[in-house]
Amino acid sequence: MPEGEGLPEGAEEFVASLEEYTPTIPDVLTQYYLTRSGFSEPDTKLSRLISLAAQKFVSDIAEEANWYTAQRQQIGMKAKHDQGFDVRDKRKVLTTEDLAAAIKEYGVSIKKPVYFADEAPGGGAGAGPSN
Repeated sequence: MPEGEGLPEGAEEFVASLEEYTPTIPDVLTQYYLTRSGFSEPDTKLSRLISLAAQKFVSDIAEEANWYTAQRQQIGMKAKHDQGFDVRDKRKVLTTEDLAAAIKEYGVSIKKPVYFADEAPGGGAGAGPSN
């Protein structure tokens, strides 16, 4: 099959433009993981295409997590106060639960380790593992 045959329109120009593209995820990092997964000499264009796909994946997850954060923070003032939030504070707080909900849509499950503690035994914050 001749090179470029069967590709969508504009695909060749897109792949060629990857030569000048500087990805957010450095080439060295992407090439390191490509080499670890079995690629002997990853091509720069391939590396940058994978970097771009990974950047899009992370961006989509961050956007979803931000949406979950906004939904969670729209709860009533009393509920926020009961949960220990300062109702005057308008900053967004991304929690592990927001991230877990966002990434679950992509088939990835995040769970807190068994040694993670939000509260100390007896109700105080900052506890370590309980034995």
